[in-house]
Amino acid sequence: MTTTAEEQARRNFPRGLSQPESGFRFSMDALLLAAFAGRERVRGRVLDLGTGCGVVGLGLALNHPDFFGIGLDLNPDMLRHARENVRRLGFEERFALLRADACGPWGLAPESMDLVLSNPPYRDPGRGRICPDESKTLARFEHRAGLSDFVRAAGYLVRNRKSCVFIHLAERIDELLDLLRASRLQPKEVLFVHQRHDSTARLVLVRALKNGGPGLAVHPPLILHEGLGSQTRLAASALAFCPRLACNADSGNRNSRTNGGNSKKP
Repeated sequence: MTTTAEEQARRNFPRGLSQPESGFRFSMDALLLAAFAGRERVRGRVLDLGTGCGVVGLGLALNHPDFFGIGLDLNPDMLRHARENVRRLGFEERFALLRADACGPWGLAPESMDLVLSNPPYRDPGRGRICPDESKTLARFEHRAGLSDFVRAAGYLVRNRKSCVFIHLAERIDELLDLLRASRLQPKEVLFVHQRHDSTARLVLVRALKNGGPGLAVHPPLILHEGLGSQTRLAASALAFCPRLACNADSGNRNSRTNGGNSKKP
């Protein structure tokens, strides 16, 4: 049987995605977010806030056939790449792309989403060097929209008793949890991500339930790497959690920063 370009693109994912030659490119963070959100069946309408080139939603679509995805981003160039990736993977009937600011207006009805995902910018613009490339600045720094804006948008757009999933810096976990609760998004699961078993957590994944009751599960930490020096490799536990991390490393993103924002992302 002849392998079609669409089948090949799906098999190779996330390798071969359309991305800017210079500027913001997707990172390991996006793959971790998709893996965490996709541990259970994904159905209905799914919103990716800050979709970038679309990697989070497309990664979910490869394993979950029963949802319609909406990618929201402010950057028209990133949306152009996302549109091309949707086409390459043959998901034109399952995705819509929307240019909008995370601060709103979003062009979407309140409580119209069954799942909201977000990898927002991680850094306060006053605490780091601004990138010469504007797309990188939007992806990495809270230049136009802060974490509170992304959480507020998620809380407004997700249906009652449905989930929102975020990835962010572990050092900002207290702020994220406070913001989620303020938007009636009750944190239900937390997973800390460490570069190595003896390092402090670098990232955190959080699932929150709109108007959920009390009770928070803190999962055993996810360790990304093992080995030393030239023997450094992705840990078996990391590959079990997200097998596509191996493709990400193979495609030249092994050293991609983990600094957030889908389009607002590497």
